[in-house]
Amino acid sequence: MCRVRSALAVAVLTTACLWAQQGETPDSHDATTEKASPDSTPALSDADKSLACPASLTPHGLPDGVYRVGGGVKPPEPLKQMEAEFSDEARKMFKKNHLKSFQASSLVRLIVDKDGNPQDICVQRAAGYSLDGQAVKAVRQYRFRPATKPDGAPVPVVIAVEMNFRLSR
Repeated sequence: MCRVRSALAVAVLTTACLWAQQGETPDSHDATTEKASPDSTPALSDADKSLACPASLTPHGLPDGVYRVGGGVKPPEPLKQMEAEFSDEARKMFKKNHLKSFQASSLVRLIVDKDGNPQDICVQRAAGYSLDGQAVKAVRQYRFRPATKPDGAPVPVVIAVEMNFRLSR
């Protein structure tokens, strides 16, 4: 069985909390990926390296005019969400290493513009095995009801979407 789930609502609501924590860095995370080699850590594959988040989208740096959720700014509401597909690389690794199950997650950061479209999509936490490219591909197809300020005016906001990948026999 192959299942991919997006935890958009949780990610949007927890983005502000994560950023408020002192010492949080874009690279800090707990890997939950079961792999053939226990000493390796998830990293962007060669094909996905161009997807890594630039410094302008880190929790402590935002482009001008982009808001964070919280402080009166309401989060965007998902209208259309797509599930990411498993990459061929992950399927091959799963088969080759005779794993009973495989689990990984990719944290994708993006700006939802004031029209509700995803912009500046990048990978903040990598799942590896080319899954990050699949996550970005799915998030590009998302559509949102825009985030709003207290007066109801739509504003661009930065959010994170966690894509969870699970594969089991």
